[in-house]
Formats: sequence, C-alpha cells, structure tokens
Amino acid sequence: MLKSQHFDRRLMDWKFCNNLLLMIMAKHLKKEVLQAQSPFLVDKLKVLAESLANSSSKAEKRIAEHRTQKEEALNFRVAKANEVSGTEKELAAEIAALEKQRDELEAELKKVNISLAAARARFNKTKEERDQFDEASNQIITHLKSKEDELSKSVVSCKLEADVVQTWINFLEDTWCLRSTYMQLKDEQANGELETYGHHFVKLISHHLLACKEELGTSITRIKTFVDNINKINGRSEVQTSKEDKLLEESEPRMLLEEEYLETEEKIISTFSVVDNMRTLFYSEPANASRGDDAKVKQLFDAIEGMRVDFESIERPFLRHETLAKDEVMSSEERAEDPSHLSRTIESPKSKRTDSPKSRHADSPKSATAALEQLDPEAELAKLESEFGKVTRDYSSEEIGGWEFDELEQELKS
Repeated sequence: MLKSQHFDRRLMDWKFCNNLLLMIMAKHLKKEVLQAQSPFLVDKLKVLAESLANSSSKAEKRIAEHRTQKEEALNFRVAKANEVSGTEKELAAEIAALEKQRDELEAELKKVNISLAAARARFNKTKEERDQFDEASNQIITHLKSKEDELSKSVVSCKLEADVVQTWINFLEDTWCLRSTYMQLKDEQANGELETYGHHFVKLISHHLLACKEELGTSITRIKTFVDNINKINGRSEVQTSKEDKLLEESEPRMLLEEEYLETEEKIISTFSVVDNMRTLFYSEPANASRGDDAKVKQLFDAIEGMRVDFESIERPFLRHETLAKDEVMSSEERAEDPSHLSRTIESPKSKRTDSPKSRHADSPKSATAALEQLDPEAELAKLESEFGKVTRDYSSEEIGGWEFDELEQELKS
C-alpha cells in the first residue's frame, strides 16, 4: 500500500509539472508570435517540439512499466490464491481427523478442541488476508488502468501540440521566405530606379553645361573683340587729345561699346556663377554607381574652368564709363555732406543710377573671381536662364533632389 501511494504521489507531481511546463511554453509561444516573426522563434518552436516528443516517449515507457507491474501483480495473486486453497484443504482434512479422534480420544478432547479452535482461527485469518489482498490488488489494478488512460490522453495531446507547433514552424518559415523575397525585389527595384534617375540627373547637368559652354565661348569671343576695339579707341584718343570735336564724335560709340562690354562681362560672370552652383549641386553627394559615368560632366567642368582661366587672362581695358560713374558718385557724396542738398540728393535719380549693377561693376576689381563673389547667385541664375529660355526655379538643389526621388519615396511609403 505504501509503495502504491508513493507511486501515485510521484505520478501526480510529474503530471502537475508537465502541465505547468506546457502552459508556460504555450504562453511564451503566444507572446512571441504576437510580438514578431523571426528566425529565432522558429528555433524555439523546434526546441519545444523536440521536448514534447521526448515527453511522449517517456510517457510511453512508463506505460510499459506499469503494464509489467500489472502482470506481476496478477501472477502473484494467482500464486497466493493457489497457496491459500492448498492450506484450506489441509486444514479441512485435519479438522475431519480431529472429529473422528474426538469419539476415540475423549481424554484428549480438550486438546483437540483447542487445536480445532486454533485451526479455525488460522483459517479465518487466512481468509481475511486473502480478501484484503484481493481488495488491494483490485485497487492497484484500477489505479494503474486509470493512470494508463491519463498517460494515453497526455500522449495524444502532446502529439496534437507537436503537430500544431510543426504547422507554425512551416508557416513562419514560408512567411520569412516570402518576406525576404519581397524585400529583395523592392531593393532591386529601388536600385534600378535610383540608377535611372541618376542617369537623368547626369543628362540634365550635361545639357545645361553644354549650353553654358556655348554661351561662354560666344561671350568670351565677343568680349575679346570689345577689348580690342576699346584699346584701339583709347589709342586714337591719346593721339588726338587736342581735337575736341573728334573726341565728341567718338564719345557716343565709345560709351555704347563700353556698355556692351560691361553687359557681356556681367553675363560671363553670371554664367560662371551658375556653373559653380551646378558644380556644388553635382558634388554635394558622394559619387555612386547610380549616376553612371561622370567623365563627360567632368570634361565639361574642366572645359568651362579653362574658359574661366582664359577669361581671367584677358586684360581689362580702361573704361571711361567707369570714370564718369566714379566722378558722379564722388560729387553726390560731396553734395550729401551739405545739409541744404540732403533731401534733393536722396530723391535724385542720378544717385539711384550710381547704385546700378554697372556702376557697382565699375568699382569692382578686374579679377573675375572677385566679381563672382559680389554677385547674387540666385539673380545671376535667373538672368542667365531667362536668356536661355528656361525657368530658373526648377533647378535649385532642393527642388531637383525632390524631383528625382519623389516617385521612389512614394513607392517605398506605399
């Protein structure tokens, strides 16, 4: 009985621990499935499947052990029953012999009665022991049968859970493969579109650089012609300083020539400013394979840089227009110092003309780099592109970047 109770207690403890472990694993499984789908979850589920398989095999081994114990108990019961039956037969024969001797041996009646009582007591005790053993054996058999049924149910539930876990593993593996394939396709599509927009960007830069190069070539040729003509006029004016009438006749063509020279010079400086802005925009991001071959663009930048050097090497002629503008500025400053002429100086249109771009250019150095720093890049870009017949606001760095990648960003967000 003690052995049976100890076995029942151990079996109940094992069942409780197994159910608790299954509940904890199921809770963690549900939590991890709701949180994220990752390869690590697949590994954990595989470990859980192996644990359930081991538990099933252990339960089957215990069922086999219980069946062996049941067979041993039945064999012991049969042997005990045979032994009790033999004892009963012997006692019955002994009782019959004693009854026969009672008549023959009255003297020994007392002893025979005592022996008879003792034999009956032994018989009753043996019968009671047999009944108790039968009852205990039946209880053990019933208990083992119930435990066997419970273990069978546990094995079935473990197999079902193992099937569910395997189904989840297959589902997660398929989902992960689909997700990886989708991400790979999206990356390839994004790289292809990035490469396409990079080629479009290089073509756009090349188109504008070619236009700037042609414009600079024409303007530099014109400004060289203007410089030669102005130098010739300066040479004639130095020879004919005494002839005031001829100087007056030449003053009007000279002023027109100097104005055209200043306009061409300002146009060249504006074009160089636009090229510098395009250079800054082109090299604002590190070079990558999506823009393709940049050799043509670099050659255009180098060619325009050579034109810049050629332009800076041209010696700037003496301009009478600048001298007159400086004299007007100095006279206006002298009149500004007089309080009586202060209001008229402020409202005078001549003072406004001294603040024009041509007068500021007349005060500027001969170097094209210094003149480039004094000009407004946005105004220069607007002026040059208006001459080319283009819209200026479409070619700022932020708008060009948005124009290139707007469609790609919308696809990635969707």
